[in-house]
Amino acid sequence: MSGNTSQRMPRGGSCSNCRHRKIKCDGALPRCSNCERSTGGFHDCEYPGRGGSQIEYLEQRIRELESRIQERENSITMGQTTRSGSVVLHDPYLTPTATRAQSAWTPSRAPYADRSDSEEVPLELRKNLLSAFISYANDLGFFLDLNEIYTTMLASSQGASHVRSPPVTPALMHVIFLWSSRFSVSAQLTALEPVFLSRVTNSVPHILSHPTTTPATSAPSHYTHRKVLEAIQSHILLAQYYFHAGRKLEGQYSVNIAISLVLGTGMHRIRSEEVIPAQGQLQMASGRSSYTDGGPLSGSQTLQAQLQREKEETQRINAFWMVLALNSRWAAVEGHGSSLPYWTPGTRVDTPWPQVKLTPATRSSYTIQRFLSNTPDTAHSTLALFAKACILFEQAFELTSRYQRIQSSPDPNPAFKLPAQNFLSVLNNLTSLTTRFISRLPSINSIQGSAPSDPDFTRTSNSGSKERELLVIHTLARVTIIRLYTLFENMSHPGTDEPVGTHRLKVEAANESAKMIDLVDGRDVVFIDPIMAMLWSITDRVLTTEIRLLGQKRDGQQDPHLHDYQKSVSLIAKAMSGLASSGPLMDEKLRKMQERSRFV
Repeated sequence: MSGNTSQRMPRGGSCSNCRHRKIKCDGALPRCSNCERSTGGFHDCEYPGRGGSQIEYLEQRIRELESRIQERENSITMGQTTRSGSVVLHDPYLTPTATRAQSAWTPSRAPYADRSDSEEVPLELRKNLLSAFISYANDLGFFLDLNEIYTTMLASSQGASHVRSPPVTPALMHVIFLWSSRFSVSAQLTALEPVFLSRVTNSVPHILSHPTTTPATSAPSHYTHRKVLEAIQSHILLAQYYFHAGRKLEGQYSVNIAISLVLGTGMHRIRSEEVIPAQGQLQMASGRSSYTDGGPLSGSQTLQAQLQREKEETQRINAFWMVLALNSRWAAVEGHGSSLPYWTPGTRVDTPWPQVKLTPATRSSYTIQRFLSNTPDTAHSTLALFAKACILFEQAFELTSRYQRIQSSPDPNPAFKLPAQNFLSVLNNLTSLTTRFISRLPSINSIQGSAPSDPDFTRTSNSGSKERELLVIHTLARVTIIRLYTLFENMSHPGTDEPVGTHRLKVEAANESAKMIDLVDGRDVVFIDPIMAMLWSITDRVLTTEIRLLGQKRDGQQDPHLHDYQKSVSLIAKAMSGLASSGPLMDEKLRKMQERSRFV
């Protein structure tokens, strides 16, 4: 996970661990190589005098990603010039059909000629676009109040003066429209995708600086908080769009921006036991609110301000866990270091799990560490289960990565060698925790016809959306088990029954994961979390490898599991085929699977 190392360490630039042990430090961020290889002997890697090293690391990662994205765009546009010699960016989504269809409502002004450009989308078109978006909002990680957003977006197009909520920033509005155009079954709407993509790429990076009139009923401080939340939401949606399109570099860039926003605003320390809320209690006791300019409030205004604070706090908690979950699952499958290392002191998470009942006295600390140490909690909401599944997923991949690094390049220094017993203990604990987590997950069938359990998060959910969410959670957990059992296989002693038993458990986990596809109604579904393209590919590889092994047995007897595994592989292929036409990443992974299946 170590990031970039300095070319030459300045005097006194070693981390505190290396300095204490008087050994050479390479100064890598977020952790030096010595601390990276350590499994407990070293404390967290810190560089005295460097300040917020994690923020610096994020800024550096963002600069690197910007540079790589620019290089790729330059290579794509090389040679694509107009007759006048100017460079034209190639948009893979732009087609002649798109050019014709957009003329039905293309404004006379150039995009972003002024700040009212978002109002150029006619009311009827907004309704159609939003209708396409609502069904998949939760799948995309939408944590804001969609009912409020929907109402505000429609009212603003009519110039309604009675709207009490702050206007939705054009950036968020357009990224919603971008997804809507992709989800829509209308050829006229899908043809507008490149238009909205262009607007999104122009507006999202500047969302916080976009000037917008604040309604008289909303104090400026409240709207500032609202814009930060909308910026995080926009980057989450944009990251999902890029991952879905197979543009992982741009996706990771948006994730890093979202991480910078949640860390920079302290969302990882909401309700922390280290924060004394005396000032806030004093304000409430004196009838004043942080959302006012200091003037006295009436009883009804005080209640309204308190409800607004509680709603915003809930959204901030949800925003943080959405960002963490997004980073954890993609950092794991892509094999790069996490940009949100919650295991270090600087980014330790104290924020309570989402949808946990909060009281004025509620305080939290070491939220993730407590979960990983199997401390019981009451966090069973869909978003909490999703975040936990992503954390387990990341932990399993990180453990695998560490094992591979140590096996491939063992350090001659005994202090850095990974004690086998210690590693096995960590592996056993994580496997036990994941197995227990799976056993307590609600079944996909159990949510059919049931009322939403998370009113603030699932108010727009239908049973199909809930089924897809649970399918992703179950699949994440089972691929975690697959990765952990693979580690057990690698560590098992040859010639014993141990590898055989572990292998069987791994294959059964893959088989269970595939069979769950049949529990979800896939008719007319055009989207599922793009991480599923990666997860199904992993599951398929396990099953096809097993089918090939079973087919090599020449004893004249067909293994009773063979047909079952073949059926599971067919389920995966069918699900991916149904989604491939609307998802480039899904299509890419499906083609690779089909190529692999030719050798089975």
